[in-house]
Amino acid sequence: MNHHTNTNATVIDPVCGMNIDPATAAGSSRYEGETYFFCSRGCATKFDAAPARDSGAAVATTATASCCSAGDSCC
Repeated sequence: MNHHTNTNATVIDPVCGMNIDPATAAGSSRYEGETYFFCSRGCATKFDAAPARDSGAAVATTATASCCSAGDSCC
């Protein structure tokens, strides 16, 4: 999975599965030499609490990301 910043590329939020532009991401975290980007502060906080769980796991694929339904401002 590509979490690095590339010109004109999007990355996948490892917590909720949203495609996001790293330039406008709500946050980022480094874990084991990789940079991960997040659609919301809530997803960043969840990742930081358990990065091993979210860094390589399959992400949500629902139409509306779980972070959005929780009232976080990611959409």
